[in-house]
Amino acid sequence: MSLINTIDWLENTPQQLKICEKLIPYFNGMNKREIASYLNSFGMYKHPANIDQWIEQMTEKQIGHYIKKLAKRYKLEWNGPDVPIFMLPIDQANRKIEREYRGRSGLAFHNKLFLFLSKDVHKDDIESLFLHEYHHVCRLAAVTKSEDTFTIIDTVIMEGLAENAVREMVGEQAVSNWTNLYDSDQCERFYERLILPNKEMTRESSKFSQLMYGTGFYPNMLGYSVGYHIVKTLMDKTGLKTKQLLGMPSEKILKKYSDVKKIS
Repeated sequence: MSLINTIDWLENTPQQLKICEKLIPYFNGMNKREIASYLNSFGMYKHPANIDQWIEQMTEKQIGHYIKKLAKRYKLEWNGPDVPIFMLPIDQANRKIEREYRGRSGLAFHNKLFLFLSKDVHKDDIESLFLHEYHHVCRLAAVTKSEDTFTIIDTVIMEGLAENAVREMVGEQAVSNWTNLYDSDQCERFYERLILPNKEMTRESSKFSQLMYGTGFYPNMLGYSVGYHIVKTLMDKTGLKTKQLLGMPSEKILKKYSDVKKIS
């Protein structure tokens, strides 16, 4: 995998739209403003203030070298695909990212991966972020279903698999805060009452993101929390590991989950 030299980009043209112009070849049919708007929604910086400080910290801490080591390790671990990796500053004005996501956010596609980092982010938090996002890349490569046909069930399971991979590979202390928002009984109720009745829903529905992120009247990080609960329960009860679950269809994972619930 190749870590794109975004530090060089930022040193020459720190303006967000200039950076997004360089990203046009990686996005099919999108212009720089559309790319900027999309990446902004996942935490990319909007204004070039303090970019020099960010570059200085990334360089001093050798974050690029560290990410290359992570990429090599997890590509080998999961026999994953080669994709370009983009490391960019995070939106400093987004207090939720700073407070709840420990100064990092990410975005994965089947053919590229973005890491949005604060200048003060810890290396351990970079590993858990990279692992989660690269697991998505590997999952998308391993399943036969294309991402544009994913239902909410597929996405719930994908998020649960990725964060349980963090738990398995790095440790329970490294998982995201949203994994501890609800107990097992609450997650089970959310699954039965909110996710299952909408199991065929796709991203085209406005309700999709509401259920996944828990916006509007829904519990915070609903879909993510349910996914983590389902996969963790299955792994705990069966001893299945990340590698064994990586390419398993969502329907089969849910069938196994249903089976272990009946036994317990």
